Amino acid sequence: MKLNKAYKFRLEPTIEQEIILNNLVGSARFVWNHMLAISFEMFAKNEFINATNLVNKIAGLKNNPDFAFLKSSSNAVTLQQKVRDLASAWSRFFDPKVHARLKENKKKPKKPKFFKLANGTEIQLRPLMPQFKHKADGCDSIRLVQFDKYCR
Repeated sequence: MKLNKAYKFRLEPTIEQEIILNNLVGSARFVWNHMLAISFEMFAKNEFINATNLVNKIAGLKNNPDFAFLKSSSNAVTLQQKVRDLASAWSRFFDPKVHARLKENKKKPKKPKFFKLANGTEIQLRPLMPQFKHKADGCDSIRLVQFDKYCR
């Protein structure tokens, strides 16, 4: 039988390490928000949203000269993991079982919010739909898969 283990660490970084971690977290948040905007456009066109489709778009994002900081202040694995998290958030949104559980917990309906696409149309943001991340949220996180390779 195979056991999977996960470890959580509390970090106490030096000033230089804190700058590096802030750059990693900031670039991961940027990629999440940018890929979320792309996936909203895919959702409007009724295209299939999955991890493979979104991960393939990271290379084009990194090659854009406006986003050159993604090459210097981030690593590819962290960005891919963030995009995979986004894809799993979309799969939860499309899961009918999760929507059934949401209907059981009836709450007061909120005022609808909208996201404006590049072509000018708007999409209504629904419950369980992935949301944009903000620096002020205080919930910054990244996942390092190959810890020995990226953390010295």
